[in-house]
Amino acid sequence: VGSELGAQVVFVSNNGHVWDLWEMDNSKLSQFADSVFRDNACDGPPGIQRKFWCGQTRMPAISILDKNDFDVARSLRKTLRIENAAEFESLRNNLWLHQPSIAHLSCGVLSNFPIVEPGVEWELFWTIWDKVEFKQDIQKTKQKIEERMILYGAGAREKTRHMGFISFPNNTAFNVLHLRMEPDWRIFCELTLHASGPPNCMNNTFEVGNVLLSEGITPSIPLCLATTVSTKKTLEQWRGQSSAPFAADNLFNIYTIITHEMLAERIFNEWTPPLGHHKMFWPAVSSLLSMNANMFVGNSVSTYSGFLMQQRLRTQKRSIHYNGGSLRLQETKQLASKKNWKTALFSKNIKWLFCVQPKEGQTDDSAHMAKVAIKSAFAKTSLVPIGVTTASPTSKFAADLVSAGVRLIYHTPSWVPHIKAMISQWEGSKNRLSGDKKPSHLLSDVDAMVGTFLRIDIPILGLLDPFLFYADIDILFQNDVTWSKLLGATDKRFKKMKDLPYEQQVFAKPGQEGVPMFFAMSAESEMEKVAANAGVMLWNVQSMRESYPSFLNFIVRSGDITWPIGPGDQGALRTFYQGDRGPSYLPYLFNWKAYWPRNPTAVLVHFHGPKCEADILPYLDYGRIRLPLFHFLLKRCQEGGNCLELCRQYMNYLQD
Repeated sequence: VGSELGAQVVFVSNNGHVWDLWEMDNSKLSQFADSVFRDNACDGPPGIQRKFWCGQTRMPAISILDKNDFDVARSLRKTLRIENAAEFESLRNNLWLHQPSIAHLSCGVLSNFPIVEPGVEWELFWTIWDKVEFKQDIQKTKQKIEERMILYGAGAREKTRHMGFISFPNNTAFNVLHLRMEPDWRIFCELTLHASGPPNCMNNTFEVGNVLLSEGITPSIPLCLATTVSTKKTLEQWRGQSSAPFAADNLFNIYTIITHEMLAERIFNEWTPPLGHHKMFWPAVSSLLSMNANMFVGNSVSTYSGFLMQQRLRTQKRSIHYNGGSLRLQETKQLASKKNWKTALFSKNIKWLFCVQPKEGQTDDSAHMAKVAIKSAFAKTSLVPIGVTTASPTSKFAADLVSAGVRLIYHTPSWVPHIKAMISQWEGSKNRLSGDKKPSHLLSDVDAMVGTFLRIDIPILGLLDPFLFYADIDILFQNDVTWSKLLGATDKRFKKMKDLPYEQQVFAKPGQEGVPMFFAMSAESEMEKVAANAGVMLWNVQSMRESYPSFLNFIVRSGDITWPIGPGDQGALRTFYQGDRGPSYLPYLFNWKAYWPRNPTAVLVHFHGPKCEADILPYLDYGRIRLPLFHFLLKRCQEGGNCLELCRQYMNYLQD
């Protein structure tokens, strides 16, 4: 902007600004700025501006003044103010008509000068930035921190050794998380942004640990926390504010967190940097660390995060934002790379969510079923498997899932006591099978019921994808999962619309194929076009997140575990979400039953009801029936179903 106006740029020092931390005297930045100003003016038309900058006496493009000197200089000059970008040309003309003068541009004006890739301004901006050098205090602190990373890395490897995570090959590697959770940020989000756009400013602040896990960011290397909330006391206070404590705990219990306080205690015990007290000291250090980090995770609304993400892009280093939405810095065109940073409505890499609750104190079939489902997913699909479990991170059950390539989220729901109480009440009721109530063989199994109800918490876990594919673990993938298959005939229309705001999407009507308003389901045991079975679903995460509090309240207040439409969470989902907000329909191919005829085009086969090891093979080999409830389905296995072939596939995966 200064070069466009031909006006010397004044930095006021000792006023808490970041440029107090830059090398300015005869620096690369000042030399380059001088050449830019001189070239701009000397190539321009004759006049006072050209005479000023192209004369024999060379004027510095950048001037450093302390506040007192600046106040004196300002008192001797006429101040020309503009409040919007439309007045810029007028300012440029008037600036040289009123000498000496000062150009005062509001932040709103500056934000209207687009820096867009490709473009002259884009190239100039980064050329200028590449000349910026931080003072030695900053450089030395960053160097000392990186020298200690090998010690923090050893701690991270030890912490995750029994969790199944693979050790990172570089023992000095680290990640950086720019987590905006300060009180002033909350105020900024509420007062500045909420009225003007989607309120994603604070999204996933407490769930950020789950975001990292679901995005495959390994905890086997340390995670530097870039935030002013960095003391042990303030972090504990922050964790105490979470409405989802287990999500917040995942950040600290799984990852090895490094805070500014921890670093200062280790590094500054022998050496104290003179600039260490400056309020921009740690942001400056963190920016240098972020450029060398293996992964940078930021807030999409934050200018600091948006700048670093686009700076890292220039060197092909990966970055993500944890709160979804689009990069505000890019949307406003203050700094806009060609890369689209907006969270896609339909992610290129579809995530497969499953939930699993291991039985306490005993082995069960869930580990085997999970192993087979995961192996078939890797063999037949391009899905990214993400598991949600109540198991301890250090348990063999959880570690085996991680070792198998699953991105695991550790979650203990708030509603577990309510579900257990309802199961106890159901078991003790004399009328539990009376009237229109529909029982399930799982109703007397607390662990199994908690495992099935786990899926209702998917929308609140903090995953970034607006739409998620869910399937139980009693499945066998046969073909790849794609959006064209999931959305049916509406796929082409929605491909064109995928970058539109969420509010502009047109959702499928209840019972119809397409993008669900809340969720999509397929048929139960009969081959009929009825959205009935929750074993395989397509979730609209945003809608389900918004309705989650009222849905959970509906379950807890019901006082029962069964509904006329069906038992458990499936019955609750179909009862609460009905009418105009009922489920849309998921094609048969995504929930093909093992007892149905063979179908080579099926995407996955669901062992709905009887399972291979516990039911199907014992029945086919010896005629044994474990649960009378399954007898009619087992007969269908013999009378035209494809159970035997599928169970052979199942056993091959299991024994491989």
